[in-house]
Amino acid sequence: MVKGEKKIYLKGFRSWAEVSRKRLIENVSMIHDFTGKNIFAVVKADAYGHGAVNVSKILTEIPEVKYLCVATAEEGKELRKAGINRDILVLGGVLEDEAECFKRYNLVPVISDFQQLNTALKHSIKKVHLKFDTGMHRLGFLTQDVNTVLEKVKNLQVEGLMSHFPSADTDPEFTKKQILVFHSIVNTFQRAGIYPEHIHLQNSAGLVYNCDYCNAVRVGISIYGGKPADNFPVPVNTVMSVKAKVITVKRLKKGDTVSYGGTFKAPKDMNVAVVAFGYADGLPRELSNRGYFLFRDRKLKILGSVTMDMTVVNATGIEIKPMDAVTVIGKDNKNEIYFEDIAKMCNTIPYEIMCRISKRVKRVVVDE
Repeated sequence: MVKGEKKIYLKGFRSWAEVSRKRLIENVSMIHDFTGKNIFAVVKADAYGHGAVNVSKILTEIPEVKYLCVATAEEGKELRKAGINRDILVLGGVLEDEAECFKRYNLVPVISDFQQLNTALKHSIKKVHLKFDTGMHRLGFLTQDVNTVLEKVKNLQVEGLMSHFPSADTDPEFTKKQILVFHSIVNTFQRAGIYPEHIHLQNSAGLVYNCDYCNAVRVGISIYGGKPADNFPVPVNTVMSVKAKVITVKRLKKGDTVSYGGTFKAPKDMNVAVVAFGYADGLPRELSNRGYFLFRDRKLKILGSVTMDMTVVNATGIEIKPMDAVTVIGKDNKNEIYFEDIAKMCNTIPYEIMCRISKRVKRVVVDE
């Protein structure tokens, strides 16, 4: 971990992502204060591109974080081998050929259909969370099967009950119906004498709804500083800033074209900088001739097509030289490029932009 407020500059790496330990802890704390509920922190997909091992080590310092949530058994195994001892919930359930991995690395599956339930029983995986489909229509037992599920889980430790919101940010009425349906399922279990320790329904977008019968929230994007909707009530801050070095600076003449296809033609003599960051590093090609980087609070507009390993930016009137570091995403002095900004330009969601940051980009935890 790099400590202090000074600028980070990594020797030997052309690009890196600074993950703020302070901001991550503050985001989790604010979410906990807002909800008053335990935190199930989602660290799947390499912690949304932030680095699952390092992020999980920070999260285990926070007592309100009761579970780390991954998508697959392999992701859970990675955390265990890195020495993470917090409870790990595998959201994607257990497949037959993964059962031994669950037992060896003490992973808890989300069981969402009868085939997975039979797998858990067959391989003596005792502790489970049960998922019901209240409207997502992806994973989850059907609501009409609740009594059959109750009959089959008598020999299991049902530690949790859960469902999932598909449209919490866009369809309040549909979401409120889901809350009622899931409440009915919870009541059915309790009438049958099963009182799960953890009841969790709300994702980040769902924090604006009242689910007082739930005692945990399952949050991903918001702990990393992403806001799932414009009305998100918690003032979280971006955790990751992505930096890249300048390879070279050169002079173009009026009429010169830039990059593949020559989609940018210099309207006048100008300076450009070539930055060591391209689509192989996670920069969307949709930002060609549209996006920008930051350097000392100045915007460097992307010129021409984003290429695999490099991107050309306008450096006219700016004192910039090879080996200088520019900000691709995140905070640069008083200015900031948010994941939401890039997502809007690319007609996608910030989750995807975060997950695009590739393994080639070195992750470093900063204590600020």
